[in-house]
Parts: sequence; structure tokens; C-alpha cells
Amino acid sequence: MRKLLPGALATLSGVLYFLGFIGFDQWYLSWVCLVPLLLALRGVQTGWRALGLSWWMGFVTHLGGYYWLVHMLQEFAYFSIPLAMLGYLLLCVVQGAIFGAFGWLAWLLQRRTRLPLGLVAPVAYVALEFAFPLIFPSYLANSQAWVPLLTQVADLGGVLLLSGLMALVNAALAEVIAARLERRPLPRAFALAGALTLAFTAGYGALRLRQMAAVEQASPKLKVAVVQANVGESDKHLHVAEGIQRFKDMTDEAMKIPGLGLILWPESGFNRYVPSGADLSGLVASQVTVPMIIGAMRMERDSSRNKIWNSAFVVAPGGKAVANYDKTKLLVFGEYLPFEKLLGPLYRKLLPFAFSQQFGESLAPLPVGPYQVSADICYEDILPRHIRDLMGPLDGSGARPHAMVNLTNDSWYGPVEPRIHLALATFRAIEHRRWLVRSTATGISAFIDASGRIVQSSNFEKAETLVGEVPMIEGGATVYGLIGDSLGWLALAASTAGLFWRRKAAADAKAKGDQRQAA
Repeated sequence: MRKLLPGALATLSGVLYFLGFIGFDQWYLSWVCLVPLLLALRGVQTGWRALGLSWWMGFVTHLGGYYWLVHMLQEFAYFSIPLAMLGYLLLCVVQGAIFGAFGWLAWLLQRRTRLPLGLVAPVAYVALEFAFPLIFPSYLANSQAWVPLLTQVADLGGVLLLSGLMALVNAALAEVIAARLERRPLPRAFALAGALTLAFTAGYGALRLRQMAAVEQASPKLKVAVVQANVGESDKHLHVAEGIQRFKDMTDEAMKIPGLGLILWPESGFNRYVPSGADLSGLVASQVTVPMIIGAMRMERDSSRNKIWNSAFVVAPGGKAVANYDKTKLLVFGEYLPFEKLLGPLYRKLLPFAFSQQFGESLAPLPVGPYQVSADICYEDILPRHIRDLMGPLDGSGARPHAMVNLTNDSWYGPVEPRIHLALATFRAIEHRRWLVRSTATGISAFIDASGRIVQSSNFEKAETLVGEVPMIEGGATVYGLIGDSLGWLALAASTAGLFWRRKAAADAKAKGDQRQAA
């Protein structure tokens, strides 16, 4: 039974993690989900064992959290159920490796530095969340998306800071439990550290929620209409004209709203190829009287071929496209195909709608009347470093864009993923203290305030128009906007130093021994 206990503890950690995450929404479990794994690692004697236990925890985590991937692979890639299940399991193995790396690194740091696991584990966790490459990036902190009291610290150090604080509470609790099990004195320093971490997180949250409410109240407002025409991925390609007409009809109605300052369409809502500066009069609305931001495919021809970008266009009153943002972070297999020249025939068979697009280059915001709005497309809104780049200063004064908009498709993921995507995006609003307006093809579209709260949202797979007053917040960067992911770099540097600490000490000891022998 004792041999099975570490595996059972790792499994329990995986279950607690995905139950605490968005979808199951038992957010409080995320503050203890690492405890069983950390207890299991205390008795491990080899790095391979630490890696295996932790990787298993990661596999279980993703097995429970990414079940919606089966639907996506069937819908988008036209995989059979067995093939979709295989893809799902492979993703669980690959993405679960981040937890394998975490457990191995924490175990090795404890061995090398002789510091308690409760100290090195939070450092290892932040380092891995920061540096480990993932197809679908997410953070432990994302589990707290619906608890605004606990998420406000993101404006200090980003989502990494909250993940680090949660890992610290997990590690402190593991030290306390281990001391009890081993009949050692209670490690009061760890108990105090965990309690103070929770108190600081909640106290700072309460303060910032009040402060941001006052800022939003004093800011000028822009009335925005989000058009969700419920045109799914298949309809968008198979019935192009009908889909665009649905957007156009809803836009004509929205144009009648008094005081409207912006109409927002989702990613590739205008599913046509559009050159820069195109005149869209009569195509996106019978008459464009209000500024619009629409998703479309921008096309330019060079000497040999057409070049395509996934873009957000600003359509000025009158119908002319006056500015655009091109997506810069493209999704592998969805928007660009690695080794396409070599594997082109296979891609066309497995992914009939996929083709390689161009990577955008400009990060400039889009003009909407007197305001500047930062735009991003699809899953770019879950990438903290990219959004920080987009929210860079407008000029030498340090002023930043007044708000953020996200244009998203999401229709091929099924009913589960859009809610997870929305939750992950809320942290961008907190990190930069700007409202985020999201327009999706089939849901969930939303208005998110500068504290990361959902002010208004649409239903899934329902045609509807959301209308909201968006504060155009002025001013410079948050602390996170200034320092970025410095916490991640520090954790990575500390982890690297810890790995070489004992090796250096051993080398110094050997050198001294050699000197004594020579003498």
C-alpha cells in the first residue's frame, strides 16, 4: 500500500486541479491542489521518480480539463472518434509535461540547495509557468477568474504573481501537514507565510476594487454594440453570403441606437478577402454611420502570390477601411502549417479549411473617434506578454490605449471552451486596468470591466446584440505594465542558480581536497 500511496497522491492533485479550474469552478480547491503532490515528492529518492509522479499528475489534470478537445477535433479536423480520442490523449501527455517538469525541478532544487520543499516549490512553479511552452497556455491563477477579490494582484505582477502566491499557500500547507505526519514541531514560519499571503491577496483586492470603481465612474464613456450573429465555422465557409447578411442585418439595426460610438464584429465575421483601404460601403451595413471594427481576411498580392492576414479592420463612417491590426500570434495547424511545402497534400486532407497565413508585424492600436483601442484576435487575449506589448505607450507621455477589444471565432470548440477562454481573458483587463470588449461568432461575447468582472455577456449559440457603456480610461501603465513578467525571469534565474549551487559547492570542496593532497 505504501508503494501505491505516492501515485494516489499525485492522482489526487490532478483531480483537485481540474475540479478547481474553470468549467468545474471549485476555485477554492486550487489553493490546495498541489499539496498531495508535494507530500508525495518528500519520500522520492530519484529524479526519474519525481518526474514520473508529477507528469502523471499533469496527465490527470489535462484529462479532466481538456475533454472538450474531442469535440473540437471532430468539428474542425473531421477526425473520427477514435482518432479524436488519440489526439486528446496525446495533448494530455504533452501538456501534462509542465507538471512533470515542475515536480522534477522542485525535487532537485530541494536536494541541491537543502532548502525546504515549501520554499523551492513556489519558485519552481512560477519558473515553469513562465517558461514552459504549451499549445494552450493557462495558469493556476486562472481558476480564480470568478473571484475578483482574489485576482486584483494581477496589476502588480500579472497572472504569474497570483499563481506564485497560490503555489506558496499550497507549499506552506504541505509543510504544515508533513510536520504533523512526521510528529515534528509545527513550522510556524510557513503557517504564518500562508496566512499572510491570503490576507494580503484579499486585502489588496478589496482596496483595488473600490479604487477602480471610482476611476471608471469618472471616465468618459463610449457606447459600444457587439454583434453576435451566431454564424458557426461550417456556415461561415459553406454559406458565406448568408452569414455576412446576418451580420449586416443586425448591424443595420444597431446603427439606429442613439449615441452609439462603435460596432464590433467577431474574427472573420466579414468572411471575405479585403485589401487595405477597401471601400466596404453597402457590404457591412446599408449605410455606415458609426465606426466599426470588423474581422476579415486582409489580402495583398506580391509578385508571386496572394498574402493573407487574419485582421481587424476599422471601418470609418462612410464605409472605408482606414486602419487594421493583423494577428501576430498565429495558432499552429489552425492558422499556419509547419513544413507546409513538404506536407501540403496531407494537410489538405486532414484540415480542409486550414492554410498558412502571414504573421502580423504592427502592434499599433486602432483609432475610434478621439480614442485609441488596442485590438487582438482569437487566443491572443490569453497571452499576457503579447497583450502587454499591445498596451505599450502611445507617445512619450506614457499614456496607454483607452480600452481593449478582442475578436474571436471560438465556434469550433463546442460549448465548454468559450467559457474557459472568456475566463482566461479577464486577467488582461486587470493587468492593464482597462475594459475589454470581446466579440465572438457564436458566443460568449462580453463586456469585462477594469477589475476583470463580467458586466454583460451573451448566450452561447444565440444571435444577439450586446450594448454597453465602456469607460475610456486614461493614464499610464500599471505596475505589471511597467515590469512585465519580471517575476518569471527572477524565478527562472533563481531555479537555474539553485541547480548549480551544489555542483559548484562540490567542485570547490574537491579543489580544496586536491590542494591539501598536493601540500
